[in-house]
Amino acid sequence: MALFVVRKRTWCGRLLPVVMLGLAGCATIYNPATERKETILSTGVEIALGNVAKAQMGLGGLTKGRVHPEELARVQRIGKRIASVSDRQDLVYQFGVLKNNAPNAFTLPGGTIYVHTGILDRATDDELASVIAHEVGHVAARHVVKHLQADLGFTVAMGIAQAAGAGPGPARVANSLYDLFSNGFSRRDELEADQLAIRYTDRAGCDPWAIVSFFEKMLSEERKTGTNRAADWRSTHPLTSDRIAEAKKTLSGMGGQLFCPECGRTYPGKAKFCEKDGTVLKEILRKGEKRS
Repeated sequence: MALFVVRKRTWCGRLLPVVMLGLAGCATIYNPATERKETILSTGVEIALGNVAKAQMGLGGLTKGRVHPEELARVQRIGKRIASVSDRQDLVYQFGVLKNNAPNAFTLPGGTIYVHTGILDRATDDELASVIAHEVGHVAARHVVKHLQADLGFTVAMGIAQAAGAGPGPARVANSLYDLFSNGFSRRDELEADQLAIRYTDRAGCDPWAIVSFFEKMLSEERKTGTNRAADWRSTHPLTSDRIAEAKKTLSGMGGQLFCPECGRTYPGKAKFCEKDGTVLKEILRKGEKRS
């Protein structure tokens, strides 16, 4: 799903009369996560839209369904660790769990991230860290609020935040988010969040290669259930196989990892032998290094 260019009628200069909540409505900032200058809704407006979305979507708390306390504790423990190294620290990250067997996670405007129990059942702690780091990457890159301001326009989005749940606005926010979650982020946004996930898991002392092993699990499930979208050329969402390839490319450049010289499969630094054929693993070189 491609993001659309914001129409000129929504330009910040037209919004000065409607600045609300005691905060600037939008500003041009340098975003260290994306390394770009961006004109974006303020953090206060984003948080207000997130609260509207929670109410409209029936997410009043951090759990929904029969979630075990240890499941929530696990997500919050790992989430706090990842959030502490995020490039974005102007909001409070919150982490919740929804009872749902689908291997999904999503983030709402303002930094609230929900993980389905389906992921908890499938993922190791390092893999869960990579999933959460991917969602934190969406927050840091402001992907969700960018979608809302492009879909609704600056003026409408700010008006909904000001109304705080009154009128038809909340339904428009919820519908826009449902559309985003159903169709997925753009290829650029997803791959950018993957890159940030690698950055944040590495910073947090987790295994950054876990994002690859988790994607490989998802790809295996896609193939078994026939949900692999390799033939869907219309999709704006990157294929799991493409995400694996891009992640491996980034990780291989980081060094400190191992590979099988026979089959080429990569492993985290703790492994010694290839699981496929027992070959002794060799270290992936950092960029510019030469093997002696």
